[in-house]
Amino acid sequence: MSGILDSNRKEGEAGAFGANTLHIGGFPFVNTAAKFWSCLFDEVAAECPPHTIIEMSALSGGPLTPELLVPEATLQKDMDRLENKDIQDAFSDALATLEIIGPPQAVCLRLLPPSGEGSIREMTLDYLDADILPFLLAWLLEWANVPDSMWNESCVRGQILAEDRDRKWRYLISIELRATHLSEGLYQRGLVVHFERDAAA
Repeated sequence: MSGILDSNRKEGEAGAFGANTLHIGGFPFVNTAAKFWSCLFDEVAAECPPHTIIEMSALSGGPLTPELLVPEATLQKDMDRLENKDIQDAFSDALATLEIIGPPQAVCLRLLPPSGEGSIREMTLDYLDADILPFLLAWLLEWANVPDSMWNESCVRGQILAEDRDRKWRYLISIELRATHLSEGLYQRGLVVHFERDAAA
């Protein structure tokens, strides 16, 4: 996976980051979410002081649901709806929606140094828009064993223990996800992540 903190980093330079397989709760995960989160933790561990706090925020549409764990099923549903709709009508509806709400917003990332020491690093992840973030958040909640009935509560907390057995890393992750329902399915979401990465026994 290419660099997350440095999108200009070449693939070869980013090769040391991210797990090929992430084991959580005894199960192996090789999906995009596992690669994304482990890559982000690796980059933060490499470039920032220990115990740096990760914050992400974005406006996104729709509630978090278990269907987000299977993005290909969501895509198939969209394709099925298009099959029963005139292409010109679908295109007009898409343009009208885009005119009203604009393109998906980018995700804001902040890295907070531990104990308030040093400067806060802020960036906009242009390649990670607010339509993709819910899929990644759903996997964090799933891994933390948060019941899906609570996924859209105003504040949800959980913990995750993950292992990259190939590289012998262990990740101890605490998450706090806050959500404010603004209007008509539009949510302001903020994620705070505390993590430690250490050598697996």
